[in-house]
Amino acid sequence: MTLKEFYRKLLHISSCSIALSYLWFFKDRSIMLIIVGTLTLVSIVLEFLRNKNNYIQKIFERYFNFMLRKNEIKGSFTGATWLLLGNFLTIFIFPIFVAVPALLYLSIGDAIAALVGKNFRRFTIGKKSLVGSFFGFLCGLIFVSLVNKVLPFHILMFGSIVAMITEILPIAIDDNLSIPLLSGLTIMILI
Repeated sequence: MTLKEFYRKLLHISSCSIALSYLWFFKDRSIMLIIVGTLTLVSIVLEFLRNKNNYIQKIFERYFNFMLRKNEIKGSFTGATWLLLGNFLTIFIFPIFVAVPALLYLSIGDAIAALVGKNFRRFTIGKKSLVGSFFGFLCGLIFVSLVNKVLPFHILMFGSIVAMITEILPIAIDDNLSIPLLSGLTIMILI
């Protein structure tokens, strides 16, 4: 695993602070939407500015290019922006007891799947490691089970399964958006 990918996944895992803040500190959906919405809006504005303003682009290149993938350097939205957008929409659409697990499957499960998958490339679907996805499923499920006080285990398990299926399939939508939305939808259907 490259240092770039390590930093990306570290940032990914740190995003669990959004879900845990929602669960433990800011239990009000409106407050979380304002916080995450503001962060998302700032991120989107920065995305546009880095592609239009040379000064902002140079600052961005200096401090963040070491973490970016080729398509992001060329101007696509960064994974961080997609992650914030996925967090915002998940909090907006689902009640707290569904949004928190869905967000944790993204921040914990997806990151672990990538970290483990980079080292176990033997069994793959496309570029994704089945071993990595299994560990992402397991770690996501364990972490969510530790903080969950509402949903039965079997619903959490299916949510984690759908999150990792979404992670492994070559869907055109960024998985930072699709993982929490599809796992959240699965939980809502099962409830």
